[in-house]
Amino acid sequence: MIETLIAATPFLAGGFATNLLIAAVSMALGTLIGLMLAALRAAGRWWTRPPAELATSLCRNVPSFVLLFYVAFMLPVEVEVAGHLLAIPLWVKATVALTIPVVGFTSDQGLGLRRQRAGGDGAALATFFVAWMQYFLIIIMASATASVIGADEIVGRANRLIAQDHRPAFLLLTYAYVSLWFMAAGLIFSWGLGRFMASRH
Repeated sequence: MIETLIAATPFLAGGFATNLLIAAVSMALGTLIGLMLAALRAAGRWWTRPPAELATSLCRNVPSFVLLFYVAFMLPVEVEVAGHLLAIPLWVKATVALTIPVVGFTSDQGLGLRRQRAGGDGAALATFFVAWMQYFLIIIMASATASVIGADEIVGRANRLIAQDHRPAFLLLTYAYVSLWFMAAGLIFSWGLGRFMASRH
């Protein structure tokens, strides 16, 4: 079983690259939109703040797992561009679903950042960055849920391996091996955060 997993490591690594891609694009898009919402909330105008507050609340409070199914079924399977039909990859749908909670998170953190900097807190940006990196790690973990809609990421690829060997021991070993990939990502991020915080002192 171990030899099988070792041989399948490049296959699983390709799947984990998709997890990282989903997380990175979700964080990039969600951060951009979230900071825009934070700016609208901070502006305090009656025609911008209530819609921005509502959008933030919706993005923050709807479970990402529910959003995953909603987006998977609501987005079309393919779109027509210049007379050609282009399929929408499932990882793109997963990315859209995970972008939404990032928007809510960044909107709140961005508003807090503005208020802290206005109050003269010199460490506000570092605090925001640490929280952002921690949430990035959460989104990497959440990217594993993309397997339920058929996205070609590490858990989906692990399930394909398991389908070829129905022994319970192989199932447990495979999932334990997949877990190690996420644990390694967490350790690397924690190490990076530690180095960043040490450089601030």
